[in-house]
Amino acid sequence: MPADDHDQEEARRLFAKELKELRADVIRLAALVTEAIAGGTQALLDADLNAAERVVEKDSEIDELAYAIEDHCFVLIARQHPVATDLRTLLAVLRIGHELERSGDLMKSVVKATRQLYPHSIDPKLRGIIGRMGEQAADDLMDDLTKSLFRYIMTREGPVDEGRLLESIQLALVGRHYERIADHAVNVADRVVFIATGLHGAGDSESYSPGADF
Repeated sequence: MPADDHDQEEARRLFAKELKELRADVIRLAALVTEAIAGGTQALLDADLNAAERVVEKDSEIDELAYAIEDHCFVLIARQHPVATDLRTLLAVLRIGHELERSGDLMKSVVKATRQLYPHSIDPKLRGIIGRMGEQAADDLMDDLTKSLFRYIMTREGPVDEGRLLESIQLALVGRHYERIADHAVNVADRVVFIATGLHGAGDSESYSPGADF
């Protein structure tokens, strides 16, 4: 095999290895964010300040990994000059990392509401809605939950004192945070479709296969 061909083959092998490592980092980042959503939601519902603090502290790990993914993508683009599918993958991974990092930041904002609401318990009806928000990533369903949350906050019976007003504001903000997390999840799905097909629109691409990978 000519030297140039051997060098190109070796470069391609190393590039494939780094793409595999990048993929593993993205999966780990998604896992960290998923853990933050589950843990943060439970901390809010349980009024657990220690658990809330752990979620806040863990966000630095999410940020560091997201920045590492971004740096890795930039290095590969600059060094390998990828084209076609490889370039599409790297550009999509850049966006996915950003979407996941923002979701982590939003979850940090959710758990900070735990401090604002403490030591008061959340109304059972609101607990049910927030619990479902913590489990739901689909955008349309999250929109419905957000509307239910706002509607209940605005119409529930009882005296409206300062404490009740502050609680309503905090929970309305929590609802908006969850809604934005769902928006980021949809954007991540769109980028996965883009990697697999070169098309945009996770919900609209008929050529998208749920088994597609990168």
